[in-house]
Amino acid sequence: MTVFILIFFILYGSLLGAIAFIGFFKQKRKENEYQRGERIDLCEITVLIPFRNEEHRILALLDSINTSNVLPKNFVFIDDHSSDNTIELIHQQLKNVTYQVVSLSKELTGKKKALRFAIEQVETEYVLTIDADVFFESNYFESISKLEKSEMYILPAIMVAKKPFEYLYEVDLILVNALNAGLAGILRPIICSGANLLYKKETFDEVDDFSSHGHMASGDDTYLLRDFRENGKEVRLISDAKFAIKTETPQSFREFIDQRLRWIGKTGDLKDNLSSSLAVLQTILTFTFFLALIYTASKSDWRNLAILLGVKTVIDMFIFSPYFFRIKRKITWAVIPIYELLFPIYSLLILLLVFVYKPTWKGRQIYARK
Repeated sequence: MTVFILIFFILYGSLLGAIAFIGFFKQKRKENEYQRGERIDLCEITVLIPFRNEEHRILALLDSINTSNVLPKNFVFIDDHSSDNTIELIHQQLKNVTYQVVSLSKELTGKKKALRFAIEQVETEYVLTIDADVFFESNYFESISKLEKSEMYILPAIMVAKKPFEYLYEVDLILVNALNAGLAGILRPIICSGANLLYKKETFDEVDDFSSHGHMASGDDTYLLRDFRENGKEVRLISDAKFAIKTETPQSFREFIDQRLRWIGKTGDLKDNLSSSLAVLQTILTFTFFLALIYTASKSDWRNLAILLGVKTVIDMFIFSPYFFRIKRKITWAVIPIYELLFPIYSLLILLLVFVYKPTWKGRQIYARK
């Protein structure tokens, strides 16, 4: 058993280290080159903010806009048939800001159609999409103005816990984003977040393939990334926290599970060979680790069980530490040992729910009729 454990961790540490550790530092060097050419003019950015019933969560965003050092040309809030007071709050709170509020017609519903409805009216060179439940530092737009022109920038979106147990909700997303940053350093990114995504309008108009994913209610961001990639467009990733937006973690365990299941559903529908291959590899490693845990527990081999959990925790904390520290989530990094203990149960629960539970999003089914 000791030999098996040794072989497993050599393979696990080598693969993870190559992607998440070495790749991270390659990506960091790339980012240093992204501020040397012709810079993006804030007057050429329109910010699009789709929303649906966000009156309890949009105040932080509006406050961030009001306290920003500099601002882009325009903000466009797109109302997706809200039945609350979000629109009234926008008008009440925004001061000395150029903005519009537009509403979708009855024939149009969902975030994807909301964005496309608004993009048709955009006249600036760049579009920046953010979510209605985010907030950011006062120098956020100032930082963006220092980036050189490119066709797409994947900017960081960071979940922030308010209660101690919510730090566990942060961990797996940060781990995924750390792997994505490493992959961007070595090959290319495989995911992005529409909560903080900057791209050229002209390129969007050229490559957007809405018909291929219109049946999915969510996931506009990752499908758009696929469209840019498949058409050979330049996609850059930024991991520096000064370019980040922040959002609260899910407020309940069910909301957390729904969110994760939505992400899994999008990954399978994207048909990205790199992403699918990595998912298979992760499944094999996870399944192997589970079998080792079950075997050692069944033999009452508590020593090797402790070694399995302890060594994996140490490897993960070491390899992922540069990314956690770069996005300034040191407390979340310290929670990794607890996450490692819960990970087997969490993974089995997700595996079961994939087959028996259909999550909703904004009160709507994820899969719309084709």
